[in-house]
Amino acid sequence: MDYARMSNFSLLIGNETRGPLTEAEVSAMIAEGALTADMLCMPEGSQEWVPLSAHFKFGVTLKLKLSKPVSTEVEEEIAAKRLDPDTRRRLLLYGLAEPANVDTFTQVQAMLALADHEKTVTSTNSFHRVVGYAVLLAMIGGGAVLGLSRGFGGDALAFCGSLFVKEEVSARTSLHLLRSEIGQFADLKTRAERAVFEKPRGGSPGFNVIASRLRIDPYSSFSLRGQVDTAPLTRKIAIWGLKLDADRRVYVLRDAPSAKASELLRAQSAVLDEVLNPALDEAGFAQLFAEVLSTFPPATFPEAGRLRTEAEGMRMSALKIFIERVDFRAQAASTQSAQKVWSSQLLAFSERLKALQAKVYALTSPAARRQRWNEFSSGPGAELAAWMLTSGAKEVRLNPDGTFVVSSISGINADSLNQVIVSTRIAGDTVFFPWNSKHLGTGKWTSEPMAKAFLIDRERYKVTDKLTVGGRTYYANLQTATHRFVYTRTSPLWRYLAVARDTDKDIVYALVDDKTFAAASKGATITPAELAKFNLYLSAEESVRPEGLYVE
Repeated sequence: MDYARMSNFSLLIGNETRGPLTEAEVSAMIAEGALTADMLCMPEGSQEWVPLSAHFKFGVTLKLKLSKPVSTEVEEEIAAKRLDPDTRRRLLLYGLAEPANVDTFTQVQAMLALADHEKTVTSTNSFHRVVGYAVLLAMIGGGAVLGLSRGFGGDALAFCGSLFVKEEVSARTSLHLLRSEIGQFADLKTRAERAVFEKPRGGSPGFNVIASRLRIDPYSSFSLRGQVDTAPLTRKIAIWGLKLDADRRVYVLRDAPSAKASELLRAQSAVLDEVLNPALDEAGFAQLFAEVLSTFPPATFPEAGRLRTEAEGMRMSALKIFIERVDFRAQAASTQSAQKVWSSQLLAFSERLKALQAKVYALTSPAARRQRWNEFSSGPGAELAAWMLTSGAKEVRLNPDGTFVVSSISGINADSLNQVIVSTRIAGDTVFFPWNSKHLGTGKWTSEPMAKAFLIDRERYKVTDKLTVGGRTYYANLQTATHRFVYTRTSPLWRYLAVARDTDKDIVYALVDDKTFAAASKGATITPAELAKFNLYLSAEESVRPEGLYVE
């Protein structure tokens, strides 16, 4: 029969029959690449399946060589132990192994099994071929006789011939189907080999995560900048031949001074005023004496008038003699009944004169000033110094120009400047001044939140655990009516360090490289700079399953 003149064809694609299709439709499908030369077709009016290449022309196609995908170390190790792909395919094709146990064969075992099987198949095929030729010759000879006759003999010949033809067509069809299935599996394998296991999703840069988790302590998130001028104090002590030591500091208290501490600061300032004041002169003495003289007890006795006249124009050098005169007159008046009241008033006036005498001594004698300061330093002054040492204040030294920066403190405003204390040393003794003390010339100051990057640098995380995820086996399957083809891939291993701060209840996971993972140990501290190199996750994630691969 001349099939070339037929214009309609039935196609066997996979396990399905399509058509009949016109010759033009089949040619169009070939041009689109939907059909291959070894696919089977049956011309209209025929009962025999033959390759498409028997009726249609196929152009030369360009085969692109795909580069081998980059594999991980684990995949390369598995690939080194895996059977040769062609050997593995032949074991599965011949039914010598199942997908579940094919990888247990070594290359030598597989080659021996294939050689034995192919030898048996070759012998069987040779025997069948000889038998087939003998039967064919016998049937041709017998057919020449029986075919010319009508009746039972001709019918039997036709029946036998039909059986032989059907068996041959079925074998050829099975062979083409198997080739088609192997081609489909090759495409499936290629796609599976090219599948990429991407980096686990959901991570964020380490610096961003640390910044979002940053805990800002109101007692340690501000810095104070300012300048202190100690020139006023320097001028006062220069009169007495003293100089300030170079050790000048600023203290910032966590809270406002207590009532007791505030009282000690005021007392120290008052004593310092007292001992640093200039020496008393006659004009100053006259003013002090006038205040005391205003309390002189008036009386009509002549003695009272003479004593008051003697006091007028009093000089410092005559104060001691005047006090003796007042005491003598008070004693003499006490013996006269009319002057007893005045006598007691005069004694009180004498006590006020003696207090003035002590004050004059303190204001004119350097030794008296030193004694006054020593008494304060060994008592209230020592108590003030002890309180400052135990207050937990943050302290820094002043720069030579008086500027300073105190970091990691609480915020300071105009109402909380009493938390800022300035200290210096005079002749080896430490003195403390409130920020607004009259002994200082304080300049401008600012209190600002510290930079976030500085706060982040202080964060410390510890390794609580080390985890490895991945290494799972994924499958690409092709199941047909008669065969099952399987190709496997192994997902890459990802290494994590579980980290947390001491007070954290929740943990974050750092996806690290092999070197960092090997060097880390539980309990080790990791700085923000180290964590910033890696992505952080809320849990230890592995690669998302690539399309076309499955987990059984």
